Amino acid sequence: MKDNSTGGISRRSFLTGSALFGATAVAGAAALSGCAPSNGGGATAPGGSSSTGGAGETAQATPSFLTPPAPIAPTAEMQTLDCDVCVVGLGLAGVSALREATEQGAKVIGIEKGTDLGYRSGEFGAFGSELIHKKLGIPQPATQEAVNELMKVMGNRPNALLLNHWIANSGADIDWYISTVDFELLPNDHSNPVGDKEMIVLPERFPINPNYDWRTENYPCFPGMVHLLPDHGPALRAGFAQAQAAGAQAFFNTKGEQLIKEGDRVVGIYATGEDGGLLRINASKGVILTCGDMSSDREMLEYYCPQALSYGPYFSTMDAQGQPVNTGDGQKMALWAGAVMEEGPYAPMTHSLGTNSIGIDPFLMVNVNGVRFANEDVGAQELQNQIKRQPGGNTWQIFDAKWPEQLEFMPQCFGGVSHFVPAEQEAEYDHIINHFAGGYASKSYFQGEIEAGSIIEAASIEELAEKTGIPAAALQTTIARYNELAAAGVDEDFCKVSSRLFAVDTAPFYAVNFGDSGMLVVIGGIDVDEKLRALDPDKVVIPGLYVAGNTQGGRFLVDYPVTVAGASHSMALAFGRLAGRMAAEQA
Repeated sequence: MKDNSTGGISRRSFLTGSALFGATAVAGAAALSGCAPSNGGGATAPGGSSSTGGAGETAQATPSFLTPPAPIAPTAEMQTLDCDVCVVGLGLAGVSALREATEQGAKVIGIEKGTDLGYRSGEFGAFGSELIHKKLGIPQPATQEAVNELMKVMGNRPNALLLNHWIANSGADIDWYISTVDFELLPNDHSNPVGDKEMIVLPERFPINPNYDWRTENYPCFPGMVHLLPDHGPALRAGFAQAQAAGAQAFFNTKGEQLIKEGDRVVGIYATGEDGGLLRINASKGVILTCGDMSSDREMLEYYCPQALSYGPYFSTMDAQGQPVNTGDGQKMALWAGAVMEEGPYAPMTHSLGTNSIGIDPFLMVNVNGVRFANEDVGAQELQNQIKRQPGGNTWQIFDAKWPEQLEFMPQCFGGVSHFVPAEQEAEYDHIINHFAGGYASKSYFQGEIEAGSIIEAASIEELAEKTGIPAAALQTTIARYNELAAAGVDEDFCKVSSRLFAVDTAPFYAVNFGDSGMLVVIGGIDVDEKLRALDPDKVVIPGLYVAGNTQGGRFLVDYPVTVAGASHSMALAFGRLAGRMAAEQA
């Protein structure tokens, strides 16, 4: 995922570096799930009422992180730095805040707990970009349609004013973000790069499949999302370098410890520097917390989001000791300064994406007992939610030899595949076939996945049952019922649209295993107003304290929607930039 190189990318690296996450993510999650550090205090007993501080519903005793540490006392030998704005955490939101505040004329210092800038992958949910959408003529819905759909998926819990700001500015923000990079814009999702630019901008699922109309979908996915390849690292580094050239300072291996307050106002931060000594940073206009999420702090997960404990965290940013940096540091510092966590339920970001060839296409899906359990025609996140409920959290996607001709009827969504590429055109489309669940499949790539074991092939249903371990009689009964529904053209069991109700009756037969996915982040953070100023429990602004990115609340709740693929990246960019501007203006 993470590519720290600064040179251009060749066509070969474009092909090999374009995967979002799949088996690698699950492997990474398994490797890291046992490494999540507890931030003191041990496990909190479940049950009982929540303590002060936010959305916890299962904690019986007050967890350790809700008890503020002893105040740090300044000493004569403590190094002191002065600035207008201090940005704590240098991922996408932090670098955006650093650059924007600097461009607004502020003197800015950024600190980062890790050894480097933090980033991964490169999907952005943006609307109305001059450099992308308008240049290519990509049609998009009215932005409020997208916000309304997002609010429905998330139980109407996020801050709609924040979402309105994001979506109205997302096009201009992505233009601002990529303008510092020498990039190549592909004219569609299946063109090969012709140059050797530092970054490729790929318009996802463009042109739009004529069989796909988001307005009629059970789970609509909006067109016009973009992918920065091999990831968005080149844009992040270019923006960071531009901020440095304009005077911003940055310190890595430097961990924020406590905010400094004078009366009600936050005026700076104490941090532990690379040498282990304490550092005082005075920030006359404010501190911006962009420290990431809490997915690697077990105690915080137990208190705020216990359902996330069953997922292994998957991320790329580590500190100098090789430990994950996403341990809720920003949330804790804000809480100790009088802020409050937003009301939950919080949203773990987990995706089921299947294989490159088939993705999450809504073919028949059964659990390990051979039972169909839900409408398969939902988003990647929502599909995982249903998989998690099944015995062992394990399921199988079942389809037959007619899959190539069925792809054109599949949803044009995140993780979906809706185009079949004939053998004579594979060379022309090879980059998008190799792009994980990029929307295109071919027979040769499909065969490669069979050989790799990610797709199971069988000459009969009985053989498929034997290879998957599904009880043969149950699987045959389920398929017979499914074929009956397909013949009638009506899904009386789960109401899947008839255009995606395909009988499983032509050998060879195939199965793809769907189990646990990795967890990228747990989204839930400090309550903020529309200027990203931290709020106390009475919704009163804490002067001088701004919050953005995954440390911020108000963006995603209940569940992470994939109706706008890449919305998390896009919001981190938008709100990081807004926080930088607000802090520089002391708004």
